[in-house]
This record gives sequence, structure tokens and C-alpha cells, in this order.
Amino acid sequence: MCSAYVADGRPAKDEASAPNLLSDSAYTTLCSRLVRCEIMPGERLSEPNLRSSLGVGASPVREAIRRLEFEKLVVIYPRSGTYVTDIALKDSRSVTELRLELEGLAAALACGRGSVAEKEQLTALAEQQFGTDDLQECITLDSAFHRSMYRMTRNDYLTTAAEIHFNLALRQWYFCSKVVKTPDWTGVDHRPLAAAIAAGDAAAASEHVREHVQHDSRQVVEILTDYGL
Repeated sequence: MCSAYVADGRPAKDEASAPNLLSDSAYTTLCSRLVRCEIMPGERLSEPNLRSSLGVGASPVREAIRRLEFEKLVVIYPRSGTYVTDIALKDSRSVTELRLELEGLAAALACGRGSVAEKEQLTALAEQQFGTDDLQECITLDSAFHRSMYRMTRNDYLTTAAEIHFNLALRQWYFCSKVVKTPDWTGVDHRPLAAAIAAGDAAAASEHVREHVQHDSRQVVEILTDYGL
């Protein structure tokens, strides 16, 4: 999804592929802005402004918006316009329910399907995340860790579903980091999860990642509750 695939800027091989490249580029950039809350929940999206900022025409912007609507990042109201989806407590709980199953399955599959090099990279990411006190860097490393784990499943359908719901959870974290000036939250040590995946222990890996999802969800719920959402 948006953070996993970045357009490389190379010219299209033929004219037929050019519209798809433009649409993918618009989607990738806009998705990233929404997930990072560079465009805040509830804001109205202006198509002319998007065309200007993304450097594309109307068709790529509209296609990107349709994809983002499917992924629950924007909502389209007929005769009113397109708005960034609000952050709501009930949505956070619904996303968590799905992520517990998706992440658990992804961790289990990664144990048997990930290469040695991929497992070493996962371990390195876990070490980096554990060693930082910077919240934004921690979020970025957490994102890299999960997306790496998804790729290790060798299951494109699972990866797509996991990416969509991870983006929704990630957006909640970015939102919380913006609205809470002095957050009181604790990070999760991914090293036990990385070690379980490296050892091929599917049961332990699934349990570790489920604990991580539940831990993060509890903190988000607490913050959103205090914020009145």
C-alpha cells in the first residue's frame, strides 16, 4: 500500500501505462499525507488543490480518491465533497479486531517463508526501534518492521489486507502524536517477535505480535478517550 510502494519516476514504457503511473503516484503521495495526518481528519479535500500539489490531472486524482475511499481514509458525500475520514474510538476498536487476526497470521507465515536475510533485517529493525527515544522515529521504524513482515508472508492478498488496516492504525498514532503534546505512552520491544520469527517459532511469533497490537490499541483508546473521541 501507500508506504510500501513508491513511484520511481521513470517514464512509462508505453502510452497506455502512463495514466496508471500517474494514478499510482497520486495515490501514493496522498495516502502518505493522510496516514501521517499532514491533512487532518475531517478536512475537506479540494480537487483543484490536489491537482496542483500532486502535479497531475483530474483523472489520476479521482482514481486515487476512489482507492482511498475503499481503504476508509476518505469519505465522499454526494453534492457535498470529499473529506478526510474522522478518527473515532469505535473505528479504532474495529481495526484492532481485524489486525489481531491479520498480524497473527502474517507473523506465523513469515516464520516459514521469510529468508535468512529478511529475518536478519527484521532483527536489525527491532534493535533500531528499541534503541530510539524519538517518537516519530519509533513510529517510522515500527512501520518498516510490520511492512517487512508482511512481505515475508509471500501472500499478496494477506499483504494488501494487512497494509490497509495497518495504515488505519498508523494514522491513529500520528494523530495522537499531534494532538497530545506530552504523551505518556510506552513503546513495544519488537526483539522477542523478531527472534521468534528468526527461529521459525510460529506460535510464539503470533502471540508476540498480538500482544503488540493489543498494547498499542489500549494506549490509543486511552488517548482518544481523554481527547473526547
